[in-house]
Amino acid sequence: MSVWAGLCACPLLFSSNLRRHIIKTLPLLLIIFLTIGCASYKFQEVEVALGTGAPEDAYTYLQKHAPKKPDIPYQFELGLVAHYANHFAESNKAFDLAGDIAEDRYTKSLTAEAGSLITSDKLRPYAGTQYERLLSHYYRALNYVYQDELDGALVECRRATNLINYFKGEDENYDFFGTGFLAYLSGMLFEARGEWNDAYISYKQAAEYYQSAVEKTGVEVPNDIGNSLVRLARLLGFEDDLERYQAQYGEPPRRPENTGELILFYEIGYVPSKVEENLIFPILKIDDVEDEEFVPTLMGREGMVYEDIELEYLLRVAIPTLHSHRPRFRGITVTVEEAQKTGVLVEDVENIAIRTFEAQRPIILLRTLVRAVGKYLLTRQADKKNEALGLLTNLAGVLTEQADTRSWQTLPNQIFMVRMPLPEGTHTLQLSFLDANGQVRGSQSVPDITINPNQITFLNYRTYD
Repeated sequence: MSVWAGLCACPLLFSSNLRRHIIKTLPLLLIIFLTIGCASYKFQEVEVALGTGAPEDAYTYLQKHAPKKPDIPYQFELGLVAHYANHFAESNKAFDLAGDIAEDRYTKSLTAEAGSLITSDKLRPYAGTQYERLLSHYYRALNYVYQDELDGALVECRRATNLINYFKGEDENYDFFGTGFLAYLSGMLFEARGEWNDAYISYKQAAEYYQSAVEKTGVEVPNDIGNSLVRLARLLGFEDDLERYQAQYGEPPRRPENTGELILFYEIGYVPSKVEENLIFPILKIDDVEDEEFVPTLMGREGMVYEDIELEYLLRVAIPTLHSHRPRFRGITVTVEEAQKTGVLVEDVENIAIRTFEAQRPIILLRTLVRAVGKYLLTRQADKKNEALGLLTNLAGVLTEQADTRSWQTLPNQIFMVRMPLPEGTHTLQLSFLDANGQVRGSQSVPDITINPNQITFLNYRTYD
C-alpha cells in the first residue's frame, strides 16, 4: 500500500470533528509556544568544538546545557560526543536512555499519527528514526570494544538484531536502511570473539540486507562479506555453502601467518540537517474549505499558480526539508609501512536520511495542512466577528506554524571501512583522505596502534571537512 493510500484509508485524518478540535486547541498551542522557549543547546557550538579537535569541550557544553527533562535527540548527541571524548561508559548511558525513550514512544500506527494532528509537529514526542536507533548500537558496541568488554559489544549486536527483526515484523515494506552495516559489524565482532557460527549467520544477513537496500542507498555488498562467507563456510565445514560462495565471490586472499587484523571505520562530515521550508497553497473562492475532501485537494496544489480573481487566500505552511550536503573528503587510504588499503563505503547515512524523509514527507505535509486549514477557519470566523480579533487569531496561527526539524545532527555523512592484515606489533597508521575523484586532499598520522597475532583491532576515526 502506498503512503497516500494508507493516509486515505484513515477517515479520521480528514474529519470535520478533528478540524473543529484543532480550532479549539489553537489558543492553548499559542500559550505553549510562547512558554517553551528555545532549545537548551545550540548545535553550532557542538560543531565548532568537534571541528577544532576539542570533543571534550563539546561534551562539557552539552552537559551544561542539558534539557530539564531527558529527551531525544539530545541523548543521541550527548552519547556520540561522549564517545569521541573517550567517555565510553557515559556515552553508553546516554545511548541507553535514548533507547529507552525511543522504545516507549515508537509506533507506526496510523491511528496514533492521526491523533497527533491536533498538536504541532514540533510538540510531538520525537522517537528517533529507525536508522538513528540502529546506528546508536554501532557506537554502543565500539564503546564496549574500547573498554575491552567484547561480551558487552556482542550484547549490542544481539540487541541490534532484535531491533531489526522488530522493524521487519512491523512493516512488510521495511526498507532495511542501516541493517546491512549493523549485521556486517556484528559478523566482525562475533569473529573477533571466536564465535564462528554467529559470525557466519551475521555475514549472511549482511549480504541479504545490503542487497535489499542497494537500489535506494547505493551501497553495494562489500567484497569482504563474500570473502568472510567463504572463509567461515570452509572453517565450519559447510561444503555446499562453500562451493556456492566460491562460485559467487571467488577465493579470498590468503592471510599471512602470525598476523593480526586492523578494522578501521572512517566517518566523514555530518549528515544533512533538516531546515524549515515555507510552502504556499492557494485557497480558491469556489472552495468548500469545510468539506472533508478539501485537504487532499489542497495537497495537490503545491507549487500551482492561480489568477488573483480566483484566489480567496494564500495559505502558508512550514515543513522540514532535507538537502544533500556532502563533505570535502569522500574516502580514505591507510598505509602501514609497505601495506596499503583503500576504504570501502559501508554506510551512506546521507542517502538513508534523505530517503527516510522523502517517505515521511506526505504524512508530514498532510498533518501540517489539516492544522493550517483549521487555523484558517478559526481566523475567518474571528474576522467576521471583529477585524482586530481576526488579526490576532491570524498572528496566533503564524506563531504556531513552525516545522519540526529535530534529528540526530552529529551523525556522520558516510562511513568507510578498511580491513587489512598487519604484522604483530605497534604501528603508526598513515591516513590519506580522498576527494570524490580519489585524489588525496589531506593526511593524518595515528600512532601506537597495537596489533596482536590472530586478533582483530577495531578503530574508528572521524573528520568533519
